[in-house]
Amino acid sequence: MWLKTLLSLMLTLTLTLLSGNQAGADELTYLVISDQAEPFQIVDHDVSQADPEHKGIISDIIYASLKESEVKLTTLAYPFKRYILMMAPKQTPRWISYGSPAWLTAHGEEAQNKRLSKNKLFDVSHVLVTKKDSAFTVNRVNDLFGKTIITLKGFTYPGLDRYIKAGLVFKVEVNSHESALKAVETGRGIGFVAMKCRALYTINNTELDRNDFTLVDFAKVIAPYPIHISFSDAVPEQLIEQVDQKILKLKQSHRIDEIIRAYIGE
Repeated sequence: MWLKTLLSLMLTLTLTLLSGNQAGADELTYLVISDQAEPFQIVDHDVSQADPEHKGIISDIIYASLKESEVKLTTLAYPFKRYILMMAPKQTPRWISYGSPAWLTAHGEEAQNKRLSKNKLFDVSHVLVTKKDSAFTVNRVNDLFGKTIITLKGFTYPGLDRYIKAGLVFKVEVNSHESALKAVETGRGIGFVAMKCRALYTINNTELDRNDFTLVDFAKVIAPYPIHISFSDAVPEQLIEQVDQKILKLKQSHRIDEIIRAYIGE
């Protein structure tokens, strides 16, 4: 009798563990950067709503890629530094977000960019946003030596960071894209280094006048690079493959192009 009881208990425990593992496999946390990642991730703090609305290019793509799955997705937003900290396995075991192979650094941001989707979402290009009456051009990185540029706190600038670290290029750091563009207006630097899509979105969605700025091509310093969906190490490979296939379908149907145009108008 005791053997039968023991086997029954072991079977119950095994089923419980399997059930728990399956439940975890079907749950993901979507990590969002609050207030610095527009138009990739937009947190709309509408006072009439109990919870903020999450939208943006990356958010819309991630929601679309999981729409027909059985995954329970929880969205959480944090300031950039805490966003990176929340990617630690003990903090958030199974998360999804976005990253780029161009952002791999030795400064603690590897988690965001270490495990990326096979299919890229799109490529981004950079510009130097200057005052309209500025005649400054960038033909090589040396053109920036001895100059002060405006950047975002905590962000990585491939092709530029090492010159800033070496003291060849100076920087003024600000907390948001709108603050950066206002810093351009007040002459705190020769210009703001930004992704073109982010600069256009900010200008179009604030009281700033597009005609007050010039977008100087910055490809000679920061070459265009791809954006991917990123995953924590604990996300099952099968789920990543499902998301990858959905991304491919979204690209083939031009849905991703439509999402981008909806936010930046190009």
